[in-house]
Amino acid sequence: MRKFLPISSKQIAFVEYDDQSSQMHIQYHTGQSHICTNVRPDQYQSLLQSSNPYDIIVKMAAEPSAYLPKG
Repeated sequence: MRKFLPISSKQIAFVEYDDQSSQMHIQYHTGQSHICTNVRPDQYQSLLQSSNPYDIIVKMAAEPSAYLPKG
């Protein structure tokens, strides 16, 4: 199931999490997007509960093994 989460950020428009593939797509306002792989449901849940989801997204995207450019 895909879940969309709008992000209040100047850089990131929203993230889309697919719990079946364990991937999180990060969509930037520039039109660029990136995919984080192996994102566990508890990691996405912590993103939902965070008062600063932007920082969590940046940390996830910085993981070399979990970062695949898209588009």
